[in-house]
Order: sequence, then C-alpha cells, then structure tokens
Amino acid sequence: MDIFKSKMETSDFDFENLFLIFEESIINNVDEDHYDNFLVAYSGGIDSTALLYFSKKIAIKYNKKIRAIHINHNLNKDSNNWENHCINFCKKIGVELICKNLNIILDKGDSIEEKAREARYTSIYEEMHKKTIMMTAHHSEDQSETLLYQLFRGAGVKGLSAMPLIKEINSSYHIRPLLRFNKKNIEDVITYNELNFINDYSNDDINFSRNFIRKKILPTIKERWPNYSETISRSASILSESIKLNEDLAKIDFKKYSHKDKNKIYLDVKELEAYRFNNVIRFWVEENNFRMPSFDQLLSIYKNVFFGGYDKTPFFSCAEYEIRRFNNYVEIMKPLKKHDPSKVYVWEFKKSLVISNLSVNLTWQDLEQRLGFKVNKNVEVKFRKTGENIKINNSNKSLKDFMRENKIPPWERERILLIYIDKELKAIWD
Repeated sequence: MDIFKSKMETSDFDFENLFLIFEESIINNVDEDHYDNFLVAYSGGIDSTALLYFSKKIAIKYNKKIRAIHINHNLNKDSNNWENHCINFCKKIGVELICKNLNIILDKGDSIEEKAREARYTSIYEEMHKKTIMMTAHHSEDQSETLLYQLFRGAGVKGLSAMPLIKEINSSYHIRPLLRFNKKNIEDVITYNELNFINDYSNDDINFSRNFIRKKILPTIKERWPNYSETISRSASILSESIKLNEDLAKIDFKKYSHKDKNKIYLDVKELEAYRFNNVIRFWVEENNFRMPSFDQLLSIYKNVFFGGYDKTPFFSCAEYEIRRFNNYVEIMKPLKKHDPSKVYVWEFKKSLVISNLSVNLTWQDLEQRLGFKVNKNVEVKFRKTGENIKINNSNKSLKDFMRENKIPPWERERILLIYIDKELKAIWD
C-alpha cells in the first residue's frame, strides 16, 4: 500500500471554478427539495478522495447530511489497510463512514471485474435512504474508458452511451458530478488541498480489460487527439438521446404486443422486424431487472423461441432467467428449480407445508380456503404422472384435459401440486 501526501504544486489552476462546476452538476439537475442527504462512494483512491472533499463542502454549504461508504472487496492483500485509511480520513474531515465487506463468489465464465462491480453497487444501493444523492467519482476519462470497453464487448446503443450524469433510483439519485473533470483537474484538487489518498496498484494490472484500455489504448489515442475525452463524452451524450427514442418505441411495441394474465406478462412480437424485436426484448428483460442479453443471445431468442417449431415448447435459458414459449405467447421467468416428480409430501394436520426448492410455504388455512371445506386429517401432496382425473362440477375430467383447456404451460404442469385426501384427488395447486 502506498499513501501519498501531495505537495502544493499548482500553476494555472482555479479551485473555485472547479468547485462551481461540481456544484452545478448537482443543483442544476436535482431540485433541493428532492434530497436531504449525500452518500459518497469512497474507495480511498485519488478520484473518490477529491469527490468526498468536494461533497463535504457542498453538504456544509447546503446544510445536508453526508455519509461515505467504503466497500471492501477482500480481493487484495492490502484491502484491510485501505479500509483503515478510509476510516482515518473520514474521521479527520468529519464524515460518517459505512464500511461493508464483500465475499465475491465466481461462477464459471464470470468476470471478476463485472462481478465485483455488481456486488459493489448492490451494497451501495442498500444504504441509500429516501431522498438521497449517491455520488461516484467517475470522470471524463473514465467515460472514454467505459465507452471503449463496451464497444469491444459488442454492446448496443445503450452500452455505448456509457455513463449518464444522473440516474433516478426510486426516490433517490445517482450522480457522477466529476464527469466534466479530467484526470489533471482531479490531481490539481488533491495537490492544492494537500489530501492523502491510496494508490491501488491493481489498477496497473493490464490483465484487467479496463486497465489495459486505460494504460495502453487511451495514451495512444491522446497523442493523436489530445481532447479525446471531451469528444467521446459528447458522442456518449448524443447516443443517450438515441436510447430515449429506442425506449419510447419499445414501450409502444410492448404495450401493443403484451398482455397480462394471472399476474404474469406474456409477449407476442412475431410481427416485428428483427431490429424492433431486439429492442422490445431488451426492454422486457430490463423491466424484469435481469441482465441485458448479448447479441448472440438475442439471435437465439429470435430464432429458437419465437420462431421455433410450433409443435414444441422452445425456450432460452441463461444463468439469470429463462424465456419460454407456449402456444403463441412467451413468458420470462427466473430459471426453474429442479424437483423430484416422484416425491410424495405428507401435509400434517394443521401444520404448514414447506417445499423449499419450489418456494412453497402454505398454511392449513390456505388449504381449507382452496378446498372450500374443513379438513381433519393429514393430506398427501403429489406431482402429476399420467391418467389422473379430477371431479369438477360433479363430473370427472382428466387432469390432462383440464390443464390443456386452462392453457397451463407444460413447465408449470410438471410442478403443480396435486392435493389428495383418502387417495382421492381433491384439488390442484397452481
């Protein structure tokens, strides 16, 4: 770990003007009545140190509460030392600090960069109160880095728009007030105010994609185009406008081709051309708080799910969600959990029935409400096999016909609970 104390070496530097730019990034975008506290993401590095210093001054000026949050990823041998530095610095400037420790578990194919980022933001968002402005220390060169990173990943328009200045989250806001700053501006702020910061040497490891872009690609670009960060930021802003148009179109298409049934949203967009299909699928996935599908995934969804064999029930599956088709409609859901279809559960008299792998937790009252009469003995719960019959309106009907008539998708038929009393099928629990 390296902790630096900068010496005062400034020439053409106007601290007050930079502070004004920082201030305007906040007050020009959020009405003062809409927030009462700041939450600053603070790693202890040079960028977040400048951010925290400015934020403290803003909090004092506008009489707002301020907290900082430090995320210890536990990925570096100096992680605890960095945390201690953050604790000491926040004590020195009089800012409450929240420290959170992460235990990041990687699945096959996961990127440590992406996984850490997701876990970090999840932890930060958990600490956001109502009417909070949460701030991160991204600057204009980070914007360029992000755009190039997304470009090399094959991202769409949304990815290439990089990072917005402000993002509304429920009744709070995520703001990046340093986006109009370059790295030199930040270094000058640190030097001028003689602020201590830590140097995370992992930022020099070019095995990480973002570091490679920062260390190897951007310096070469800067030689030819010295003002590249401002130009790229302008392009990202233009792309943001395109995103809004895409989102508006997606909402129109989604409203036209979707319908709701039993609290589930179904989609039928076969009439759409491929580019509009991709647009509305991305919207649908995002609305369900899942990760955006890649180009190859979109192609698979388009070919195999929406236009696959109509005598089958095609589906697309990834780690976070599944998209399944039944008849002409498609449903998005979390991956189906495995279960044992031969399993028989005894629902003990007046106790709850818990089937954890299917997220089932039912009370005896639930049972009697479903049946419409009192039950005074144990009940058996099974899954469908073949040949079952159920009495409906005093007449027997095959369970197969009942499910088909009620348009129950095949993947749900396999998981529907069958309620037996004295060996007789009395109800189904969908």
